[in-house]
Amino acid sequence: MSDDSTLDQLRQCADDTFRKLQGLGTESDLADAKRLVEELRNAREYPCMGRLAEAVSRHDPKDPRNRRLYAQYLIETGKATAAIDLLKPLAQRLPKDHAEFAEATGLLGRAYKQIFFDAGDKTSAGSREALKQAIMAYRKPFEDNPANTWHGVNLVALLARARRLGLRVAPDLKPQEVARKVVVALEATPENNRDEWFLPTLAEASLGLGDWDAVERNIRAYAANRDTKAFLIASTLRQFREVWDLENVDDQGRGIVAALRARLLELPGGGLDLSPAELHNVRAAPPPTDGQLEAVLGVQGPKTFQWWKTGVERAVAVASIRQQLGGRIGTGFLVRAGDFGLDPKDELLVLTNFHVVNEHGAGDGIPPAGAEIVFEAGAPNQLYLVERILWTSPPDRHDASLLRLKSPVTGLEPLPLAKALPVLEDTVQVYIIGHPGGRDLAFSFQDNELLDHEGPPAGKPQIPGVCRVHYQAPTEGGSSGSPVFNATLWQVVALHHKGGKLSMPKLNGKEGTYGANEGISMLSIRDAIATDHGRLPT
Repeated sequence: MSDDSTLDQLRQCADDTFRKLQGLGTESDLADAKRLVEELRNAREYPCMGRLAEAVSRHDPKDPRNRRLYAQYLIETGKATAAIDLLKPLAQRLPKDHAEFAEATGLLGRAYKQIFFDAGDKTSAGSREALKQAIMAYRKPFEDNPANTWHGVNLVALLARARRLGLRVAPDLKPQEVARKVVVALEATPENNRDEWFLPTLAEASLGLGDWDAVERNIRAYAANRDTKAFLIASTLRQFREVWDLENVDDQGRGIVAALRARLLELPGGGLDLSPAELHNVRAAPPPTDGQLEAVLGVQGPKTFQWWKTGVERAVAVASIRQQLGGRIGTGFLVRAGDFGLDPKDELLVLTNFHVVNEHGAGDGIPPAGAEIVFEAGAPNQLYLVERILWTSPPDRHDASLLRLKSPVTGLEPLPLAKALPVLEDTVQVYIIGHPGGRDLAFSFQDNELLDHEGPPAGKPQIPGVCRVHYQAPTEGGSSGSPVFNATLWQVVALHHKGGKLSMPKLNGKEGTYGANEGISMLSIRDAIATDHGRLPT
């Protein structure tokens, strides 16, 4: 679902079908809705998925497949206990040979597993009980039918984690013996019956056997493939980090996790959230050897990892904009005064949106006296206050405010500005680092295709002196003021200022609308500042 028009069509189709089910709704409409629920799941469009699954349930409350998908929506949106309440009676009423029985019980294990890994204290009574229930849920379908290898490999992972934590859960099971059964079942699968999960499952089962060469070999077989899908990499990464805890167990495992992160962020549809503490650990960790990177990602592995590390370093210069005595309200980033024609040239300033910080706190913004700035990934314990706004432009133009801080920023490097906008091609991507939803620092890497811009050679700006950039990325409130980077060198091409709209008018006089986010070209911001100050940047 990386094609923008296809994703827009899916959302629109789901919306139309939902409205039909709210009315009379025919059998054909209901069948369409059931099909769309799964398509929305595959596209990770969870809000639309949940709304439509709820509508289907009101028309056909006993459809086991839709109920199971509804439970998956609940898990993916942080409602694991509600999913359990739905899945338990579903599994109880289904015959053991029903195709949905194994799916429902496996998903029940997934819900309990999530509760365990969301817990701060993995040894608490509640955490131990969740782990026990997850193991039981995965164990039954695998023992009934070893062809249920995804149940088996999750059973292996949870047993291994329980043993490391010293928890006495399912003491009659030995993780390596279960892993061996999973490998045997997988290898017995005819080649024409091996789906896209075959290699990730085999890699994880090999981990249960301690066969690191097989782990890396099987990961490479799909991760290094040019056409690999982001959700396969993301699934392996989640399992290795959350379930196996590889970053804290083994140097070789830490290298695999690092390589998978780098590969995930290259792919359309990839996504990753990192807390400041996690980002600090990533920066501090020794890099994988070139040999391991090539073993996991192929010959491009070292280059891929270096690209990812550059992005990590850029994140250090991204700041959260907070309201004093309040929470985060937006994002800003560190820039060099000389890049905008201002003196002193090496002074470090912060750029954010007008609607985040402006002189009188207009709209939802705050005045400079009420703002505080923290570089959470680079200097989390240092609080910066704003001395004044050096330059500003309202939301109907550049939606930007350039801030001078009361104390100089030290130990951090400003973000480099791109000298040109990316050439518009089918595969061009952009990347955003910010604080979506006011949460921790996050990399935004899903559906991040560059759609269009008003820059040369073919751009036709509609607002004099303002060059807009459209791209598709999963930004939320709180992303306002984030830097938008090009794909090659991690240089800033735009200041993000609004998005999430499904009906954004297209640029350059083109007819129609699409789902898009909008940034303002850094070049047009630079030129506006230079013009207002009567000088050109150096």
